[in-house]
Amino acid sequence: MGGVLKKTAMHAVHALIFAYLAMQALAPAPLSAREAFPAGSICHTSDKKSVGVEVRAVDAAGWSCKGAEFDWEAERHFIRFDFEDGRWAGEPPRFIEFDRHPFGKLTITALGREGGHATRVYGFKDTQLGTSSLKSIVELPRLDEPTEAMVMVLDDGYWPEALVQGELVTEPSVRSTAGVIHLFAALLCGLLLAPMIFDFVFFRALRESFPLFHALFCVMASLQTAAVSGLLPLVSGLTYEAELIITYLSLDMLVIATILFALNFIEPRYLTRRHRQILFGITALTLVNGLATTLFPAAFGLWLDHVYFGALLIILTAYFTVLGQAQRGGSKMAPYLIFGFAPLASIVLFQLTSVYVPSLRIDFDETWPQNFALLFEVVATALAVAQRFMTLRRERDKALNAARDLEVLSELDELTGLLNRRALEARYPLLVRQGFHAMAVVDLDQFKSINDLYGHPVGDRVIRSAAWALSPGDEEDMIAFRIGGEEFLLLLRGKDAAQKAEGRRKAVTARIMAEVDEVQFPVTASMGYLDFAAIATLPEASFENLYAHGDRLLYAAKCAGRNRTFSEKLEDLEPNPASPRSVAA
Repeated sequence: MGGVLKKTAMHAVHALIFAYLAMQALAPAPLSAREAFPAGSICHTSDKKSVGVEVRAVDAAGWSCKGAEFDWEAERHFIRFDFEDGRWAGEPPRFIEFDRHPFGKLTITALGREGGHATRVYGFKDTQLGTSSLKSIVELPRLDEPTEAMVMVLDDGYWPEALVQGELVTEPSVRSTAGVIHLFAALLCGLLLAPMIFDFVFFRALRESFPLFHALFCVMASLQTAAVSGLLPLVSGLTYEAELIITYLSLDMLVIATILFALNFIEPRYLTRRHRQILFGITALTLVNGLATTLFPAAFGLWLDHVYFGALLIILTAYFTVLGQAQRGGSKMAPYLIFGFAPLASIVLFQLTSVYVPSLRIDFDETWPQNFALLFEVVATALAVAQRFMTLRRERDKALNAARDLEVLSELDELTGLLNRRALEARYPLLVRQGFHAMAVVDLDQFKSINDLYGHPVGDRVIRSAAWALSPGDEEDMIAFRIGGEEFLLLLRGKDAAQKAEGRRKAVTARIMAEVDEVQFPVTASMGYLDFAAIATLPEASFENLYAHGDRLLYAAKCAGRNRTFSEKLEDLEPNPASPRSVAA
């Protein structure tokens, strides 16, 4: 009986020991046994949405404190900043700035050393814009006790590494409202748009298309600057997706405007047919590349940037090749375009290198370098437009002056230098409006006998001498024309018009006698003079009608014995043989 009792007691002791060990194994480890986070570390992990901060943030087991590689398929991502040792051991940061990417929810919890905590929750639209539309800023929660760590929980976000690479700061780089950076961006946009005024002036003056393409470039450059600098989302209610579309397509459109501007701006003689085909081809490629990669990014997957920048490399290579050949051919405009586009192209090449050779780790914020590159291109191309305008203006003025010279020559009588009948008929309406109200038709008497006796060279000298006698010189109220042969016509204005005309007619004889020695007899002139001031505004007072009336007066003077003037003051155009007055020599 005693043995049975002893055996039973031993079994009970063993059961108690087993139960104790089992309880110890199942019980949670004490805090001191948990894996601690490295002091001053930035660690991250991923889990289900059902797992909260209170579960993941107390044990470093399962966290990675190196790099920024996440399980991107996970529903929730955790990022923990430890403040126990390092820069933030004293006063904790108040803000975090990170690359802007859309997300569903960002929960930030501050953990205190004494067990307290504070939490802030942000949606994507709640974040503040940073120095550009590519940066976001959020304010961190604060505690009344020393902060041990800051834990961020990202839901429905595909770029958790942006938080790991974010920058903790005590003051944000820009204010939550429009700050200096945004005012500067607005000023820059204004500078980019300013050349459009001259573009429209040049287009109106030259009627060529290249100023319009330059204006398009200015608009797209301004829109691109407003988008990437954060000005556009600040002043508009656009969605993030709309911002991205505007940002990407405005860059592609300004490249298209650059190519089309070059196509229409370079002197035509320096662009071959093949050059034009290349420029048209890369214009189409730029449009297709921009639309496809912007509107259908999922179709390219991880190769999106490779495709986009690969196409840009082809476009830039072709563009600079064509412009380089035009410059070598002698184009004075090509250097402006090469020089102006070079800074922006250099930035694109930096981005391309970072995509194709990621091991080089070429990573920089291209926002403001790009903005200044666009301003540089706008200024360079604006100077080129002004230079081209001056060149075209000089060429056009030269052509117009040549045309005017030809027109003047076509309106001058070759023998005498007086205006001819063509000039008279073209200018007659204007001269009448200027007050010329009298017409004198003058004809040399018996001129045929001079040609018969002395020959045509002497006859030409007689006509030139007569023209010099009739020429108005500095007289502003008289204009002389040679109608043909030995016939001339004077238009006059003023109260003494009749006396002036008669004086010129009498001067013909004296001038010819003084200058043409071969002619042994006086050469006289007859004249028909009419004052048409009373009917000058009537529709029937045309040059043809008045000239016909003056010619009849001249004929009457010839028939009356020559070397005299028959004059009449017209009240109408009906012929009245009794009315003319005769003035003999």
